[in-house]
Amino acid sequence: MAKKDHKTQKSDKFTIDQLNEIKEGKDAGLDISIYAKPEYYAIQMRQIRFGLMEGLPVEVYAKPEYDWFQMEEIRKGLKSNLNVQRYADPNIPYDKMRQVREGLMDGLELHKYLQFDAGVLRELRKAMLSKVNIISYIKQGYDAEQLEEIRIALEKKLNIIPYLLPELRGVSIAQIRLGLERGLDVSAYAKVEYSWRQMREIRLGLENRVDISVYAKPLYNWQQMREIRLGLEAGIDVSAYTSLMWTASDMKRKRQEVHGDDISQELLDILAGKKIEPEENEYFTVSISQDEMEAYFEVRRENTQLQREKIENILAMNGIRAGIIEEAVQTLSKGGLSMQKVLIAKGQEAVHGTDGWYEYFFKLKEERRPLMLSDGSVDYQNTQWFEIVEKGQKIAYYHEACIGSEGYTVTGRVLPAHKGREQSVLAGRGFILMPDQKTYVAAESGKVELRGNLLEVTKLLVLQEVKMPTGKVDFDGSVYVRGNVGIGTTIKATEDVFVDGYVEATRIECGGSIVLRQGINAAGQGYLKAGKGVAGRFFESAKVYAGELIQANYCMNSELYTDGKVIVSGEFGALVGGMIQAVRGLDAYNVGNRVGIPTYLKIGINDTLIKQQYEIEARMTEVEKELSILQNAYHDLQKKYPIEVRRQMDIYLKIESAIYTKEQQKDYLVGEKAKMDERMTAVNDAKAVIHGNCCEGVLIEINGIRWSAKEVRNVTIIRTGNRIAIFEN
Repeated sequence: MAKKDHKTQKSDKFTIDQLNEIKEGKDAGLDISIYAKPEYYAIQMRQIRFGLMEGLPVEVYAKPEYDWFQMEEIRKGLKSNLNVQRYADPNIPYDKMRQVREGLMDGLELHKYLQFDAGVLRELRKAMLSKVNIISYIKQGYDAEQLEEIRIALEKKLNIIPYLLPELRGVSIAQIRLGLERGLDVSAYAKVEYSWRQMREIRLGLENRVDISVYAKPLYNWQQMREIRLGLEAGIDVSAYTSLMWTASDMKRKRQEVHGDDISQELLDILAGKKIEPEENEYFTVSISQDEMEAYFEVRRENTQLQREKIENILAMNGIRAGIIEEAVQTLSKGGLSMQKVLIAKGQEAVHGTDGWYEYFFKLKEERRPLMLSDGSVDYQNTQWFEIVEKGQKIAYYHEACIGSEGYTVTGRVLPAHKGREQSVLAGRGFILMPDQKTYVAAESGKVELRGNLLEVTKLLVLQEVKMPTGKVDFDGSVYVRGNVGIGTTIKATEDVFVDGYVEATRIECGGSIVLRQGINAAGQGYLKAGKGVAGRFFESAKVYAGELIQANYCMNSELYTDGKVIVSGEFGALVGGMIQAVRGLDAYNVGNRVGIPTYLKIGINDTLIKQQYEIEARMTEVEKELSILQNAYHDLQKKYPIEVRRQMDIYLKIESAIYTKEQQKDYLVGEKAKMDERMTAVNDAKAVIHGNCCEGVLIEINGIRWSAKEVRNVTIIRTGNRIAIFEN
């Protein structure tokens, strides 16, 4: 009987994992004859079974020559009604298949570029989506890591082309890109003789405004560069350790010594308990304070008169060389001080330089806080929510750190002054850093804002009003409407939307925040959705979705959904009718009304969170199952074949690679689950704080426990165990 080829053979007997896949197919009423064959590994059977369950034409990929990853890519393509013939070929690796499939999802034809590896295909797909051309760089032989950085730079309209060289690794090109994003002179380090870590140290030095010429030399390794940079940033004299003879560890030690003491050995001796003994004789005593900042002369006999020259010699003999007080010397020389201790010399403390600082030519966010009225409500009408700048307008200026002035002790020891710390170069977009590296001007007209150390000027579309004749507004930036927004209109923006007038039944969506100075009366048809917050004077019969916060002075018969909080401000603020879902809680004055209009408050864990948690857990279960199947197959092959045979088996190597991939997926999902668990724990503390009246007709649900409100006032409502607890504020 002929021996079976180990490259294609599988035992006529099914493994436990194969039998499990067959059983699950039977239980689901599937035609298991399609895959109940020994030549399929259990993990392949699984992909065929999934396809049958989804009603797909699995015969397209139900072939032993496809591995399970290839099967999965074809199955996903069939499920999305794509033309899988573009990539359904056993000779095309699954990672290339994935890029072609994802390209087809976006209407891109990548099958023409299958000669490139998967990473290059990925970058080509992303470049085509963002409408930048990297074909010429692909033809020049740049790899996927390099292409990713080139693509990002081109997307951000950075002039990276003059600095590109095939010899530069992707991580090096990344350092050049990051420098260009900050407006730095990257020519200082965009050179092949620097490693990417050396480039990083020079870039950080430029960002923090230090003199990089001190260490921007290829002979320094990156650790040495780092120690010199940190010293320069601390404003200390680094010349004590810039010699190439010092290792990075030596440099670190010396940097810490220079930065940490500035203290003479004499003073160190004092601190260690070795005191400087004063010189004594029967006529006088001279003493110096432990910090060497004061010296005292005490005449010990009455009517003692010392000549000026004698006093000066005594001071010199005692090491007092600076800060001598002339008035005290004159008094002593005249015999005016007997049996008295007089301050004869005083040192001067070093005055450290002031830190660098930014001057902004627009109001910062904290200067534009919403105005609060006397009743606690927000004045949306008169609050300056944003500021507009014109192209070329100066928006910020950097004032450099000052050096300061040296000090001295009475012994003449110099107390060096540290230069103030420089501030790092501002990051952001929409501005130009001028050649002086200090002046920032707007690169375009738009809305200006500072968020931490991030300066942004975003495009702003200004409209007088939006009505049906205007049609749909779809803008890459922020939208500002001076007037009203009418019925049946649509506004979409990637950033913020501001409306001065009234808003009717319209649809507004944006990636940032929505601010309505007046409010919205939507007649049950209005829709507001913001990636961040939604704020307005009032909401009536509207649907509002916000990623972070919903805030108003009055809300009636509306549906509010947020992953953050709902805040209804002011003593006369009211939340009446409708449905409110707030993951982080509610803070309101009055909820419901005397008539008992049904008002539903759902606080804490919501359906979206539960769905997200379920999806993560389901995916973890799926990955663990697939990992188990792969590991079983792997161990089975190890039992059947010696290592020299296994290493020649394509299927063995694929399983080995797949196990590594699945373990990475599992680690990622474990991290995602930990984040979700942390988030779920946080929302367990969600509560409703009501400062005014909570009326009958209000139904409050907190983390799954419901309470039909009675007439209460000024209370905090939380979940405790399996019940709702109410506390007076």
